[in-house]
Amino acid sequence: MSAYLLWQRSPRLRIRAAYRKLTQKMARGQQDCPFDLCIVGAGMIGSAAAKHASFIPGLRVCLIGPDEPSERCLSDGRDIYGAHYDEGRITRISDPDPVWAILARNSIRRYRDIENESGISFYKEVGAMQVGTRNSQYINDVRQTNSALNISSREMNVSDMAKMFPYISFADDDVAHYQSTNSGHISPRNLVRAQQVIASRNRCTLIRDVVANIRRIVQSDGSYVMEVTTDSGSVYKSKKVLVTTGAFTTFRNILPYTDVVPDCTLYPITVAKVEVSPDSAVKLRSMPSITYRGRGGKGWFSGYPRNDDDQSVSYYMLPPIKYPDGRYYIKLGPSHITIPRTLKTPDEAKRWFCEGDPKLVRTIADLIISMFPGIETLSIKGDQCVIVETPTVRPYIDMVHSQLGVAIGGNGYAAKSSDEIGRIAAAMVIKGWDSEIPKENFTLRLKSKNEASGFVKSKL
Repeated sequence: MSAYLLWQRSPRLRIRAAYRKLTQKMARGQQDCPFDLCIVGAGMIGSAAAKHASFIPGLRVCLIGPDEPSERCLSDGRDIYGAHYDEGRITRISDPDPVWAILARNSIRRYRDIENESGISFYKEVGAMQVGTRNSQYINDVRQTNSALNISSREMNVSDMAKMFPYISFADDDVAHYQSTNSGHISPRNLVRAQQVIASRNRCTLIRDVVANIRRIVQSDGSYVMEVTTDSGSVYKSKKVLVTTGAFTTFRNILPYTDVVPDCTLYPITVAKVEVSPDSAVKLRSMPSITYRGRGGKGWFSGYPRNDDDQSVSYYMLPPIKYPDGRYYIKLGPSHITIPRTLKTPDEAKRWFCEGDPKLVRTIADLIISMFPGIETLSIKGDQCVIVETPTVRPYIDMVHSQLGVAIGGNGYAAKSSDEIGRIAAAMVIKGWDSEIPKENFTLRLKSKNEASGFVKSKL
């Protein structure tokens, strides 16, 4: 009997042959498309998404993004920077917006697991306090969210605050919501490192490069695949792509739009860091992270800018934190609505990250110094980043089309919540929506490149 007739009459041989063809086809497909998910943007959200995706057995994941630069210089060729180049960001569950409170709660409950698994410490549970004028919209919203979500916090008047934190004074009509646990501050730099360590241990491929272009192409077998090209000329293919590129999303050809862009505004943020002695840091060891919106305390520096709408003072402030240079700094940053500048081009963003605003740094430092009259100031430093604000004041976590998703628009609140945002985004791209928060809260909005008003995106 010929081999052909034997093959025809043997179901087992036919099955083996079919299986062999299938495995060969799969092997060719894996060579043509080596990744199932490519995450573009290796900051806080992208690194979290890579970690969560790497837990899925058999999923081939890569994370593309540059390392933190050793210095920022206008004369070099780099034009991509991140918001995580720092040691201090406030973390807390309590929030005026219940959506942000849930995102923070779900992230914070995993902090210690991330630290233990990575071996990298990034979280200090020193407490957080939201302070503002009694019965203001800000304070009422915080109170309402805390009640609705059963968030443990203590409401204090100015007398209570003076007893607990005697080294700083507030206005007589200020009240605070103080959360002593599940709050404090994180090192965004170390959080990113921790997420990437875990992801790489789970076989996520880390690619230190900058993505220049993303497009969907048709392969020879008629299937669609995503092609990612970097500044170095490398080309990577992936079944799906998640974009987490923050402020730089519209500065490269990474979204498949021609006449529209994500509806968001880029606000440059200035912070000041006032160095205090180790002894002073010990004196302030009970100080929580503070978010403030009110009239301002007696003796506070009067030259600090106020919000145009209600003439209030607004800022976020962190207690003394030990930085990589071995020194302790109190850090304070104003709300972006206080100084309403915007950035519109890559050149403007690069110049901002490299130069900042030294005059504003001095003004902010004067406020810090005035609030702590008994604390000696040793030096002053400034820093800057960029906030991506959306019209909804919530992040965009959405699919552009069936193979491309986005997770952008931190609104200045995403650092503390980045692990949950990354988890939701990774799950969305791989298997679909997986959150107690309805996805309609995170729908991507687009706007014409020449118009300010936005509209909800349509599926491509």
